[in-house]
Amino acid sequence: MPADKPKEVEAADAKLALVCDDNVERQETLEDVLGDLGYSVQIAASPEDVYDKLKYNQYSVLYLHDNFGGGNSENNEILEYIQSMPISARRRTFVALAGKNYTALNHMAAFAESVNIVINEADMQEIKTILKKSITGNNLFYKVYNDILHDFGKA
Repeated sequence: MPADKPKEVEAADAKLALVCDDNVERQETLEDVLGDLGYSVQIAASPEDVYDKLKYNQYSVLYLHDNFGGGNSENNEILEYIQSMPISARRRTFVALAGKNYTALNHMAAFAESVNIVINEADMQEIKTILKKSITGNNLFYKVYNDILHDFGKA
């Protein structure tokens, strides 16, 4: 992040989404889709930018392409960072991992990568449906848990 650029500050109740993808066309598509789903979207410029953004913001959705920042499906430093996040922080972020080697909505692959969903990059024409269905399902899955945390003042 350039030194002269201020940190992005959002309202406390804003739902934030972070897109980590080097492909400009996919960035634009995701910005439109996530915006339509009610998220304030930020685009990460580099892995260092992702670390900085994650340090200062709580994201509801994080979309990561496996080759972002020079990574690949076997070695992506952002994915490794996300996998090592404390579970209390990780649970609040819906993580979508995309790449050419994944089958969309393959729950076992998502589990193996410690993400909420995997998406094949060829399925971008269906991305709004995929994300809407998956995010809604995730929110319903954690609703009771999050309500209990909130009731006990832990959220």
